[in-house]
Amino acid sequence: MKISKTLYLSLALTIFAKPTVALSDEEPRGILATGECLKKVTQDRGAVTVSSTLVLQTPREASEKVIKAHEKLKAEIRALKLPDMEVDTANYSVNQECSYNSKSERTCTGYRATLGTRFETSDIPSLGEIISVASQNGAQDVSDLATFVSPAKLKAEREGCLETATQNARAKALRLAAGAGVTLGKLLSLSERGDGGPSYPMQGRAFSALSSIPEASAGVPSIDAKPTDLTVSVTSMYAIQ
Repeated sequence: MKISKTLYLSLALTIFAKPTVALSDEEPRGILATGECLKKVTQDRGAVTVSSTLVLQTPREASEKVIKAHEKLKAEIRALKLPDMEVDTANYSVNQECSYNSKSERTCTGYRATLGTRFETSDIPSLGEIISVASQNGAQDVSDLATFVSPAKLKAEREGCLETATQNARAKALRLAAGAGVTLGKLLSLSERGDGGPSYPMQGRAFSALSSIPEASAGVPSIDAKPTDLTVSVTSMYAIQ
């Protein structure tokens, strides 16, 4: 089949006559500056986990007895009526209690049942009262003591810090412009960087085997919480006039 020269020319025009867009390699001119707000935030929440454990001959007996003992302990702690208290089960287990001698011979003495509850409150100093009540009511373990900033307060503090961070970014941009001998123009872009917030919980301490030291655990330990460092960062881009 023969194709005329006119048809070849038409196809060539169709293929090569499409419009093209030229991409510029030139980056936008501007001054990039980051701003920060550094703040000390007072911790407003605290938590501690209290556990009861018993070893008895059968798993059912161990489970029933430890639940009964732990419910009594929880009632004593709830009677403190601490503000904004939240209570949730931290752990529960029933395992055979066994040991091995030097000849690797196994000896089992019964079943260990363990039940733990986490208590959280907005009254951080009163965590010491929980520890004291736990030790006086047969708790075998007090652990995961933590003080921290609540999510609601952390969010409010972060948002309150954004204006300071933005002002800091502009101040840095002005210094950069002055050092470069140019004039700072209008703001082109502004964005928040990361979360900048502290991890949760903020700090933890543990007390174990309280029932073995009744004299030391009879008092109320002092619980202190240091302020948390909060950093909020923003990134800004300003035009150059």
